[in-house]
Amino acid sequence: MGDEKSASFSFQIERQSGNDVLKVHTLAVGYQNEVVSENISFNLSRGDSTALVGPNGVGKSTLLKTIVEKLPSITGNIQYGSNVSIGYYDQEQAELSSNKKVLNELWDEYPLISEKDIRTVLGNFLFSGDDVLKIVSTLSGGEKARLALAKLMLQNSNFLILDEPTNHLDLDSKEVLENALIDYPGTILFVSHDRYFINRIATKVLELDRGGSTEYLGDYDYYVEKKLEQEELKALAEQSAKASGSAVDNSKQDKTSYQQDKEAKKLERQRKRRMEEVESLIDKLETEVAEYEELLCDPEFFQDHEKAGEINSKIEAAKEKLDELMEEWTELA
Repeated sequence: MGDEKSASFSFQIERQSGNDVLKVHTLAVGYQNEVVSENISFNLSRGDSTALVGPNGVGKSTLLKTIVEKLPSITGNIQYGSNVSIGYYDQEQAELSSNKKVLNELWDEYPLISEKDIRTVLGNFLFSGDDVLKIVSTLSGGEKARLALAKLMLQNSNFLILDEPTNHLDLDSKEVLENALIDYPGTILFVSHDRYFINRIATKVLELDRGGSTEYLGDYDYYVEKKLEQEELKALAEQSAKASGSAVDNSKQDKTSYQQDKEAKKLERQRKRRMEEVESLIDKLETEVAEYEELLCDPEFFQDHEKAGEINSKIEAAKEKLDELMEEWTELA
């Protein structure tokens, strides 16, 4: 950032929830009765940090909005545990009031906190001096993200539901957020396309597709490993079925089995090679997006609307490509 300062914050809770935080049973989500994903079932316990992953357009954000009652469920049941208080971060920052000043965005919701303390909180999120008098609609993407996180911090909720929380954050702010979430004493359910962020934060992974959800009781590396194991077992089962169903003599069967094995190994080599290529491209694009977003956080750069517009276009194009690559990577894994 221009002045090389870093954000500084942590998430605390006002009171602890019960052990059962959330139970979702045979849920279907979507818009206006058009189902995006169905048969979603999972439980969250106190202290879980769960990453919601899956192909682009499968309804991850829709599921979060349904859980926080921004959207009605189509079918199924959502049950909250005792003493659960939810803090929701919307990637589109819909929780912010575009016509308010930065100072009033917080102060109007927490009128009992003194102006000095509100300014201190905003200072921790890099809003200092006259920055707090800016109108929310004039803020950059990074500034809006930090303001939304400041509001979230003041809620002291024991269950955080976060939709793409690292979007628009510069690298320093992203690292501060990661550390704050690692130290957070509550429960987290989040969506992110940032593999490094997921691997640092998640203790469980919930994979979503149009037909349901699958839970993996480990971090992101564990999820990738299990997906690979499942694909290998599926391939072996298919080979075994073909072998047992063949009514051929032994020599022909041996020859066919050898050819199948050879072809399977060739395909596996191609799959691993492509997976490495995709991972390399993802890493490159994620770095590019982070660098672009850091540029947008520089006030001097942000004031040049033409350059800022160009960078925003590049970010959108890179994220669109990232979505495609992440979908391909999920299929390969």
